[in-house]
Amino acid sequence: MVARPPLAALAAAAGVALLGLLALAAAPASTVDEAVGAFPLVAGLMIAGLCAYLAWTVEPAYTLSVAILLTPLAGNWSELGIPGPLSPDRILFVGGIAAVLLRAPPVRDRPRLKIGVAHWLLGLALVYALLSAVIVGSVSSRGSLFKFIDAYGVIPFGLFLVAPIAFRTPEQRRVLLATLVGLGTYLGLTTFFETAGLDALVFPSYITDPNYGIHAGQGRGPFVDAVANGMALFTCAVACGIAVALWRDNRWRIFAAAVGVLCLVGTFLTLERSVWIGVVVGTTAATLASRDLRRYFVPLVVAVAIVGVSAVALLPGLASRVDSRANEQGTVWDRQNLARAAINMVEAKPLLGFGWDGFTAHSREFFEQSPDYPLTATHANVHNTPLTYAVDLGLIGLALWALALLIGVGTALTTRGPPDLLPWRIGLLGVAMAFVVVANAVPPTSWPNRSLWLLAGVVLGGRYAVTAGEETREQ
Repeated sequence: MVARPPLAALAAAAGVALLGLLALAAAPASTVDEAVGAFPLVAGLMIAGLCAYLAWTVEPAYTLSVAILLTPLAGNWSELGIPGPLSPDRILFVGGIAAVLLRAPPVRDRPRLKIGVAHWLLGLALVYALLSAVIVGSVSSRGSLFKFIDAYGVIPFGLFLVAPIAFRTPEQRRVLLATLVGLGTYLGLTTFFETAGLDALVFPSYITDPNYGIHAGQGRGPFVDAVANGMALFTCAVACGIAVALWRDNRWRIFAAAVGVLCLVGTFLTLERSVWIGVVVGTTAATLASRDLRRYFVPLVVAVAIVGVSAVALLPGLASRVDSRANEQGTVWDRQNLARAAINMVEAKPLLGFGWDGFTAHSREFFEQSPDYPLTATHANVHNTPLTYAVDLGLIGLALWALALLIGVGTALTTRGPPDLLPWRIGLLGVAMAFVVVANAVPPTSWPNRSLWLLAGVVLGGRYAVTAGEETREQ
């Protein structure tokens, strides 16, 4: 049975907070001013401590599910008063991964991890990238270090390693599935409210600030990044499809189906062409790969098309924004310029590259003026994940990452498991296909990498047989 979070830990945290407030009330005014100034750090440390405690004592299925639920806020916690280095999602991910690796009490009786070729390749890719960061000194940069932890390897690869144990049983997978459906509800509604101009219904409020984040005026959600939001919406739509296949209560199945359509429409509202293409490719691959799903392909396309066309017709200004994004040339020129500079850098240092996070530091002299379009985006990152790794880590580093991705996800897709894992495997195929498309249009970001490797790890859990006794305890 999946262990529930201990209420004692929450009560203890509330008690500490109450004592702190009483102490402030009795302190001199100068002391109170200093304490208020340090509040974000103190609060962050308290949250970190509580997260660490929960990660050790709570079933990892809950810990990791809450972490994925909080991922849309990654990089934006400072807007909520929490210091970035103490991001709760990162702490919960690291804590949940460590709890499985160190065999914390909730997982002490589970099988040991089975290490395969994909895991060794991922470990080698991780060490290679870390050595690159140490050699060039970028490991001392907070931004570079967090990109290494969040978007490249530590958390995504760690999820792939421990997810087969953390989500080994159907009940543990139901925790994650409910989390993704719930997250899809929030992201779908938020993206719709944002596009419709219903700012009072958008939370957090920083989403509506045009001077914060990127892709203002598009459906960017709490990520304040329309591409990341689009990939998250598609992942949640896939989870809704899994829920429709696995849930038994027809009312909840209808709810999941409605949320799935809302999420798919939300991917359209991001106004990102890479997301549009990725969703079409991923949805087509997932539905046509299953004999049972093929009959739903046309109805799904019709339903999404009807809702999408209705949104364009009813939401003020959306039609002009869609037309503008579909025909915009500026971002195409940006990507062409950045890709050309990246290719020039790869040709200059093909094997080892310029070092981790080296593009922005060394790219200026590698840009070229094309006779066909203007020179733009000379201060941006490469809008292409494989090219980014080729520049930073060289062809050796790119080959390690690509091979690990191919074998890791491929191994999961070919893993036979219990019947309830089949919808997860089909969903993984859809997300993986969308990832391949979108990764070739954006730099490395947290959500696409975390969610892909998490789903691959969940599907790989089919390698760990569940005993009859465990099935009985779950029921």
